[in-house]
Amino acid sequence: MTGATPASGLRSRLTPPRFDRRVVAPTYHWGMPDRVSEASGNLRPLRKQAMMTQEELAAKAGVGIRTIRDIELGKVRPQPRTLRLLFEALGLTEADRATLTAPTDLTATVPRELPRTLAGFAGREPQLNALLAAVDSGVAAVVVHGMAGVGKTSLAVRAAHALAPRYPDGQLFVDLHGFTHAAGPRPDLKTLLTRVLRSLDVSGQKLPSDLDELTARYRSALAGRRVLMVLDNAASAEQVEALLPGMPDSLIVATSRRDLSALAGAYSVALEPLSQREAVAMIGAATDGRVTAAEAVAVAERCGRLPLAMGLAAARLRSRPLWQASDLLERLADEDRLLDELDMGHRGVAAALRASYRELDAAQQRLLRRLSLVPGDEVNAHAAAALCEVGAERASAMLESLVDVHLAESRSSGRYRLHDLVRLFAARLAGLEEARGDRDAAFVRLLGVYLHCAYQAAARLHPNKRRFADGAAAHDAGLPGFADQPGALSWFQSERGNLEAAVTAADQAGRLDEAWHLATAFNAFFVHDSDIGAHATVNRIALDIARRTGDGRKEAFTLGDAGRQLLAVGRHREAIRCLERSVALKRDLGEIGDAALTLANIGILHRRWGRFAESVEVHEAALIQAEQAADAAAAALIRTNMVVPLLRLGRFAEVERCLDAAERRLDSGDDHNRIRIEAFRGVLLRERGDAARAVAVHTACLQGYRGEGVTADVTATLIELGEDLLLLGRGAEAAAHFSRAVEYAVKLADPSLERSARNGLGRAHLALGDIEPATAQLELAASLAESHEDTYERARAQRGLAEVHRLKGDTAAARRYLRLAAEGFAYCGVPEAAATAATERREPGTA
Repeated sequence: MTGATPASGLRSRLTPPRFDRRVVAPTYHWGMPDRVSEASGNLRPLRKQAMMTQEELAAKAGVGIRTIRDIELGKVRPQPRTLRLLFEALGLTEADRATLTAPTDLTATVPRELPRTLAGFAGREPQLNALLAAVDSGVAAVVVHGMAGVGKTSLAVRAAHALAPRYPDGQLFVDLHGFTHAAGPRPDLKTLLTRVLRSLDVSGQKLPSDLDELTARYRSALAGRRVLMVLDNAASAEQVEALLPGMPDSLIVATSRRDLSALAGAYSVALEPLSQREAVAMIGAATDGRVTAAEAVAVAERCGRLPLAMGLAAARLRSRPLWQASDLLERLADEDRLLDELDMGHRGVAAALRASYRELDAAQQRLLRRLSLVPGDEVNAHAAAALCEVGAERASAMLESLVDVHLAESRSSGRYRLHDLVRLFAARLAGLEEARGDRDAAFVRLLGVYLHCAYQAAARLHPNKRRFADGAAAHDAGLPGFADQPGALSWFQSERGNLEAAVTAADQAGRLDEAWHLATAFNAFFVHDSDIGAHATVNRIALDIARRTGDGRKEAFTLGDAGRQLLAVGRHREAIRCLERSVALKRDLGEIGDAALTLANIGILHRRWGRFAESVEVHEAALIQAEQAADAAAAALIRTNMVVPLLRLGRFAEVERCLDAAERRLDSGDDHNRIRIEAFRGVLLRERGDAARAVAVHTACLQGYRGEGVTADVTATLIELGEDLLLLGRGAEAAAHFSRAVEYAVKLADPSLERSARNGLGRAHLALGDIEPATAQLELAASLAESHEDTYERARAQRGLAEVHRLKGDTAAARRYLRLAAEGFAYCGVPEAAATAATERREPGTA
């Protein structure tokens, strides 16, 4: 062999068994035609004996510094001429020359340290593919981070095995002990460098004790080699950065519970718990098919889809051959025992989480414990600050520290949550390390934050300004309020789950006053919320508290809220009982303005029965009470709601006066009700013959409602826009808007809006000549109207069905439906009665 042959090139031609820890390669020596010397075992001591640096020897011998370095590292075999120059430069005796060229018994080793891939590894294909693609693109470092037990090491090892053939000079696995259950210091950089060098360097030479020299030796050992290193369980980005090679030939794959995204030039992979599909696949593989798909879903969800927890649960089942999956699920169902069921000493879920917990300072540990007191799913900085009695800025920084070590998650700006198993772990610690009185006080402070914000937001949105302004003043916690309605609504949409859960938790904790006030403030958002069921649940708790405590005032307001909710879902008989009782109690209490609003809801009930004249009378009585109470906001709302029966009765001049008076009495920032008034102006334009302008008005109203989500007012505006378009002959566009309104009404569980939307959709299909879908929609509308005693919408559906049968040539059925429609419209006292009766008389075969 002649010339300089890199040792790595020789190693790359070796094909060691994939999973062997070390593969021994043959060693060749100087002075022999078929051998390469282990120069680091011979040249370096002689150079140091001559008291020369590498630079000095290179200069004296007339060779390159890199040549000296590569010879000492055993990476190249020197040419005979190079040997002669080195002999002369060192002034070697014959004995020294013999030492330098003597063969050595040491053997070069190629480390193969990767652990085996877990047999039950499932999923993570997108992350694995992205990681491999990043390596293909040339990155020299990949960092995988996520919470304890999420499968970081499994992914890193799986990726390392896939990449191993690309790195023939060795694959190392180094545990950095960043997060550990054991007490004591983690290994320092010198220890880690020594560990790696001993794996890479078999020359037997003594390693330097100086850290800088050791670091230089480490980088020199890696230079020119293709080595893959898995640095598992890193404490920080700084710890990984200190171990990055100086050259790009090698690859680092690091894992950590701390976010390592800050590592310059590294590709970051953030792991979250498995998807349900991946989790079910993992459970199935780990239990040898002993669980059904449904049982696998249940196990996965109870383990929070955390791979460590699911693996431990599967191991429990495998170790109990007589168990059924139901036996395992029964044990996992008890939250108080769940962590114990997933405990295997230092390999259990609690032990893994405790290792992360140990990395927090005392204040951060306290915050984690107290986050377990939050009844809902998420917190913001103000809630966290209340729990720990610190400022919001300090709380925000502490929350981010929990995110950094993946003990908390942040899926949207300023919002934080705990994984279910972390929450259980934190709750257990809170029970062990926090006094009961301290926990109770923290919970009460948290309720105070929710009450402050809920009442402040309600005062912005609810028409009963005085009632909610009084609540806001009584529960002022010194925190910021809301500048406008969109800000208040956005807060509610973010916190609604927390508020609902807080009502239940406060009730269970015996904090009855706080629970009732939270429920009342929560119900203020009823018209802005698509989940009516949540309001019914909260209101039942509030009514129970009012009656348990014998508080007539609480009962009066809660009955009013209950009546409004029952009205929305079409339970009219129950609604009117609640509303009438609420009105009587409020009058006795002197709450005249609120009694007027509740009375107006009875007017809405009459309207939904098709009793439009009675509805107007009740609204007028409610309006008198509101004006007597000098409640301008209540008066504005009552006038706005009175517009609907007036429109049905064709009393358009009164509609215009009501709208003008209502708008004058609105608060300057009440954008929501201003849009409602504008939408009614659009209806008035259409009824007076200007459907084109009505389209423009209703389109602008929908734009104004943007950000509110699916609400009753948005749905009602979609229906009105559909009616405008239908009148203009734009049937396809009308059908699209009616269809969307049906979808929203179903989501809102609002039968009144649903039957109106289906009536419109049926007529739009008729206009397009689609008889069958028109029939289906109109029959559904008629059925809904019949079940909720809505005479007006039933008559509209019957008139539409008459047209269906006329087009089908069934004149007898057409006449029958026209007669029914005319009777219904006459009962309602609306102008359509005369027009429908006239159409019936014109039908062929009419006597």
